[in-house]
Amino acid sequence: MKNNRFVKRSSFSYSTKSNKIRVIRTPGNRLNTLNMIKKKSSRTCSIEKTKINGLTIPGSRRYSNLSKKNKTISRPYGGCLSIHALKKNIIKAFLIEEKKLAKKVLRLNKKKIQPSEKVV
Repeated sequence: MKNNRFVKRSSFSYSTKSNKIRVIRTPGNRLNTLNMIKKKSSRTCSIEKTKINGLTIPGSRRYSNLSKKNKTISRPYGGCLSIHALKKNIIKAFLIEEKKLAKKVLRLNKKKIQPSEKVV
């Protein structure tokens, strides 16, 4: 019968998020454990829910010590929005302005046409 016991290297025995282990087999055919490191989550775009490219992913404690240059990207909404969301926002703003101008032109054309009809 095979021995499935493994040697746990650390003395901290509680099963918490930061204390996950992976069982490995050593060259000496013993079972041993490796402590799993928590994966750092990258910053995500609030609109598209995708990863923002170009940002560093430091640990939570190191993040406060970073300079602003390392926390952002050199474009509008650099650390918050992805490039696709930013592009959509710019197009949306442009189309809204165009719509306003078109309404204004239509109003002016209506005013010019109405008085001439009354005279005739």
